[in-house]
Amino acid sequence: MGMQALVVCARDDVRYRGRAFYVTDYWQLLADSHVVITLDDGPIYVGNLVWGLSQARQTDWITEYRISGTPGIEVADVLAKRGLDAARVGLVGMSDASFAYQHVMELRQALPNAVFADATALFEEVRQANSPDELRMLRAASDTWNSVFDALEQFIRPGVREIQVAGQAHRIAREHGLRDPMVLVWSTPYMNATSFGTQRELTKESIVTVWIESAGPDGYWVEYRRCYSLSPITKPYAEYWSLIKEAVAAGLAVLRPGNMASAFADEVQRVLRDGGVTLDYDGPADQHRQYTIHGIGSDAIQGMWVPGQDRVLVENEVVNVHPVIVQPTPVAAARFGAFGLTDNALVTAEGGRLMTHDADMSHGFIEL
Repeated sequence: MGMQALVVCARDDVRYRGRAFYVTDYWQLLADSHVVITLDDGPIYVGNLVWGLSQARQTDWITEYRISGTPGIEVADVLAKRGLDAARVGLVGMSDASFAYQHVMELRQALPNAVFADATALFEEVRQANSPDELRMLRAASDTWNSVFDALEQFIRPGVREIQVAGQAHRIAREHGLRDPMVLVWSTPYMNATSFGTQRELTKESIVTVWIESAGPDGYWVEYRRCYSLSPITKPYAEYWSLIKEAVAAGLAVLRPGNMASAFADEVQRVLRDGGVTLDYDGPADQHRQYTIHGIGSDAIQGMWVPGQDRVLVENEVVNVHPVIVQPTPVAAARFGAFGLTDNALVTAEGGRLMTHDADMSHGFIEL
């Protein structure tokens, strides 16, 4: 693309926060930031007034630190002082609105002779395949999630309220170094909405779902769900879990380099349909959609999501899989609405491999 510099914009959003982390090793919690990389030097970090520079200074990757309430003007100054005031500059975040319009206008007004091109797709292509170090950190994060859930299970019992389970999950997650945990807790009858835990008490008949997603201690994300039965597992749940495992296994089989990411959704859909249920995704004509598979790594939702932004898979890409299943009636939704499987999966030539669950997915549904 003939670019002489790159400006990476990051925001405090699970889709964009990790962009700055990817090029600086600085994990940003709040507001927005910008990183300039040139052919000769960088990364040059332009921080925001909300969060300051103290945490950013903990990394030795960054070569220059700046702070400004008008980051477009500050980035323009960085470029001009390096003789790049008439250069072709790539902007990461231009096409997905993470790069604020005001800041793009500041850049253009300050550097009228420069050419600014969208480099978002190029950036996402670069971080699609994980390096050995990134895979090590992703595997370590999955190990951490297993430890978190193992420690949490002693608190999931009759008489405990959902919100107490959520509170324990937050505590344990933070003690294990999770950077920004989001904890979701549901128990049957499942409510038809995202639940951060209610005052409902668990009973011996409860089925409980706990979902935790966060960046791990090294800054790489895991999104993971386990389901629990507080009494011996009944036949309807055993059969439904067997169908989910069969569907996910079929989807994992096509998570190979060269296949489209949507092949996972298609295979899961095929098995579920044969079993009498359907995904919340039925091809391009369906307008009621939730993600079934998406990229994950230094961001929670990274570069690809299905339905919506499909792409060809590559070796050592990591994706997150969590098929959302449509329940045909309110009764079925109350029984199975939040029941399912969520995990990171590694794309390999032999098919996808779940990174947190055990090989036979038995950790996904446990009798306590």
